[in-house]
Amino acid sequence: MSIVCCKIDDGIIEIASDSITVRGYTQSKGKEGGVSKLLNVNGMFIGGVGTCEETSLLQIFSQTRKPKAATEDDMLIFISEFADWKNKKTTTYKLENSYMFVYGGKAFMVEGFYISEIKTFQAIGAGMDFALAALFLGESAEKAVETACELSIYCELPVVRYRINISKEKILED
Repeated sequence: MSIVCCKIDDGIIEIASDSITVRGYTQSKGKEGGVSKLLNVNGMFIGGVGTCEETSLLQIFSQTRKPKAATEDDMLIFISEFADWKNKKTTTYKLENSYMFVYGGKAFMVEGFYISEIKTFQAIGAGMDFALAALFLGESAEKAVETACELSIYCELPVVRYRINISKEKILED
């Protein structure tokens, strides 16, 4: 499954994910897993939990398209267009995965066709409850993912993380 967390604090959006990839009953860890749960593509950061197939298709789709603006409505249009595109490729219109997007200085959670702007913090995936508790207690997105990895059998280190300055839309280095 996986975990993706986002925290917005003091002009910084931090988005982080674990690195587990599961095929059948076998997991691949870290860079051996192949498909990333957290992508930096075409000016967007996309974190996905669910099937690698759908996340990979969203990565391909996003290389040449992005939302018109950083609003819930424009994100909904973008996701709807992705579902149409995915249906043509796979004959499956339904979105199976949950996603987080950082785009245009804002963060969004996507659950099917429900889009919600993230104002403080959010988590999606198998370790979501553990991560949300850590975020509620003031921990970073990275620490929340580490917590989920420690407590959920469906999450695994290492953590992949980006920190983005909201006003400059620039990745921050540690």
